[in-house]
Amino acid sequence: MTVRLRRVVVGPLATNCWVLHADGDRRALVVDPGDEPERIRSVVADVDVVAIVLTHAHWDHVLAAGTIGAPVLAHPDDGPVWPHELATLDRLGHWDAGTATAELLAAGHGLRPAGPVWDGHVDGHLADGQVLAVGPLDVEVLHTPGHTPGGVSLHVDGHLLTGDTLFPGGPGLTGWPLSDFPTIMGSVRRLAALPAATVVHPGHGPDTTIGAERPHVDEWAARGW
Repeated sequence: MTVRLRRVVVGPLATNCWVLHADGDRRALVVDPGDEPERIRSVVADVDVVAIVLTHAHWDHVLAAGTIGAPVLAHPDDGPVWPHELATLDRLGHWDAGTATAELLAAGHGLRPAGPVWDGHVDGHLADGQVLAVGPLDVEVLHTPGHTPGGVSLHVDGHLLTGDTLFPGGPGLTGWPLSDFPTIMGSVRRLAALPAATVVHPGHGPDTTIGAERPHVDEWAARGW
């Protein structure tokens, strides 16, 4: 059965929201609905969303989670992350924009979401090794902490959705509260052991493959952030 992945780029940080299902089957996962709920709902109008998976609880990956009308699933270790995100946003009076925060604050930009903000409610917890049945597809949950304590990646039939754990050119940033560089490198090494042809679909930006990134893992570990 062929995996079909549709990318919807949403929000001010151009987050990759993914719609995952088997070709010809209506049952689908939505992964990381970070903003723009109306756009996401228009994309999923031809499928039946069985669940929403959050790869981690940073605001740019979760804001529209409560608007799709499906159960929200996340790893329990990210429980402390979303309240911290809300406190940070409240303190700054802006939508914290990760690597671009300083520039946005200096420019006086007030970022606001396109729809209602997720209330933090999770309907179910994810666990390492758990398999999510999405129609005929078996989607494996991999706990890949580091960017956040409860970060997860999803592995299905040669495709790997990595959230902010692995990108073309390196791991996700670990300069946030509750993040940790040695931990994310452990997660990256785990992912790098997957077959070289595995296609990596990150939380921002273009795709890559495990084969393209694996040779650089030691270099990233030595470089740090």
